[in-house]
Amino acid sequence: MKHRHATLAALLLTACAAAAGTARAQRAGENPVTAAEDAFGSSVGGESIGLYGPDDVRGFSPLAAGNVRLEGLYFDRRGEFTSRLVAGHSVRVGMSAGGASFPAPTGIVEYRLRKPGDARVVSVVSQLNSYGGAQLETDVQLPVAAGVLGVGGGVGLYRNRYPDGGDALVSSLALVPRWRPAKHVEVLPFWSRIDVVDRSAAPVVLVAGDHLPPEVPRRRFFGQPWADTEVTRTNAGMLASAPLFGWALRGGVYRSAEAPHRTFSLLFRDATAEGMANRVAVATGAERFASTSGEVRLSRSFGQGRLAQAVHVSVRGRDLHRRYGGSGRADLGPGRIGERRFAPAPEFQLAPQTRDHVRQWTGGMSYLARWNGVGELGLGVQRAEYRKAVTAPGGALPVSRDALLLYNGAVTVHPGRGTAVYAGFTQGLEESPVAPEVAVNRGDAPPPIRTEQVDAGVRWAVTRTIRLTAGAFRVDKPYYALDSGREFRPLGRVRHQGLEVSVSGEVAPGLRVVAGAVPIDAEVSGEQVRAGTVGARPVGIAAWNVVANVDYQPPAHPAVSWDVAVASSGSRAANAANTLTAPGVALLDAGARYRFTVAGRSAALRVAATNVLDAFAWNVVGSGAFTYNAPRQVTVRLSVDL
Repeated sequence: MKHRHATLAALLLTACAAAAGTARAQRAGENPVTAAEDAFGSSVGGESIGLYGPDDVRGFSPLAAGNVRLEGLYFDRRGEFTSRLVAGHSVRVGMSAGGASFPAPTGIVEYRLRKPGDARVVSVVSQLNSYGGAQLETDVQLPVAAGVLGVGGGVGLYRNRYPDGGDALVSSLALVPRWRPAKHVEVLPFWSRIDVVDRSAAPVVLVAGDHLPPEVPRRRFFGQPWADTEVTRTNAGMLASAPLFGWALRGGVYRSAEAPHRTFSLLFRDATAEGMANRVAVATGAERFASTSGEVRLSRSFGQGRLAQAVHVSVRGRDLHRRYGGSGRADLGPGRIGERRFAPAPEFQLAPQTRDHVRQWTGGMSYLARWNGVGELGLGVQRAEYRKAVTAPGGALPVSRDALLLYNGAVTVHPGRGTAVYAGFTQGLEESPVAPEVAVNRGDAPPPIRTEQVDAGVRWAVTRTIRLTAGAFRVDKPYYALDSGREFRPLGRVRHQGLEVSVSGEVAPGLRVVAGAVPIDAEVSGEQVRAGTVGARPVGIAAWNVVANVDYQPPAHPAVSWDVAVASSGSRAANAANTLTAPGVALLDAGARYRFTVAGRSAALRVAATNVLDAFAWNVVGSGAFTYNAPRQVTVRLSVDL
């Protein structure tokens, strides 16, 4: 059985945990609201809050753009990180990204490893939800030699149940040793793996005209029992830091891979307003997306008194190999959206696959200066060289190359105590979006795109415990989307400009608020827009988003806390021609935590309900393509630090 290795590993880790002795509190104290610095996006303990996430910052995807950092260093992530390996992430955008050595348009998603410390830590988390899903996670941190060597690791076993009624079995493992052989010297190897087995393919609805699909019952499986996807995701590498002749040396090298063993897509094409559609199944054989990447950075700080300065010199690169495509299609006949109608498994005729190889090197230098009480200055220049070779079924295509200089600059002024004013400019060379599963050229990856971003803002310490951040931004990129024939290709240029506001802090004893809003004016321009074949609004970008998280821990009863979250979004264009609009939706979540001890061990019971009012909405996943949102779900989680 494919999960046998995970089960054995879980037993081994639990045995190690029992021998570890008393541990300090770890996962029982996790709370994303109290941990968040602002409302721009973060995650702790598997819970995420904020305006943005790894796939959506200012209307773009930092993951797709390649703007991922692990412990501050560049990482070309192909396989998803397991939370057994990383403790969470933070979205760095606007002023929070201004101090970064090498910022990037559309922001940076920074992940944090679960690094073992000098204390024994063993945490067990079990969870059940109203969909019928269940999970068991074990995290262990064991000091082998105090201050010198420690080992961390974790195992997760999951029975996932999804809003579409499908399910999957998932296992995840991670190992993170930490070696500190000398003062200021650290070596961090790591390895992780995720196995997804029997993931039921979720249907995607493609409408025939300018109408939304009809509302359907959720949690009713109307896919096909034979359309199960299997995938393995791995990440491995090493981070190291050490002093070097007055400089600080940091480096990382990694291998990240996503390996779908088989993939199915179920499309309900030409759906009518009444819900009738033509059902099409798309099967894809084994694919592979694997990248070797890394960064080496030298930093030196100097200056005395009020003026602190630093210089950073960096070289980073990636070597990406992809094997994809070769899908086969089968007609399953007519059917109604939301109704079960199983068809026999067809014989798919798979086509030859496409292979490509991307090699990219980027070298750069940045200068940072902080003048205490006055302001900050950051300047940087990078040279990027890009090469992509594609071998299609019909033969090799011309090699695409690009080389350019990229500049960034940011200045922050402190006009008064607790106030900072910021302005910045950033250029980037980013990976272009990959054609989605509903495209006729599914999986195609166009050449890289050049991007620019300007932003400015202000941060104000309203009180000792409340911080306000507000700013304006503009991001310019080429625009890729589905055309009328569902081919994913460039259709012009897109500009996202808007405002973003974050308020965070303790507004009263025990009452913490993290709230934010971002209205976006997104506009497409180019020949296709002038010809009237493409609308001026990009597909799937909400006109505005508002989030608010409130966590209350009564000072007289600190063992208990209650939390409420509200997320609301505006309408969005649902097709490239802008003749169809999907309305916005407002969601309400609520929960509570109870912290207690069992035999001297810290524990926490978490009860949470998402989409409390059971609001229904269609998610736009492409031009005229939809899936629906998750219905109400209740989750119960018990965390114990053994």
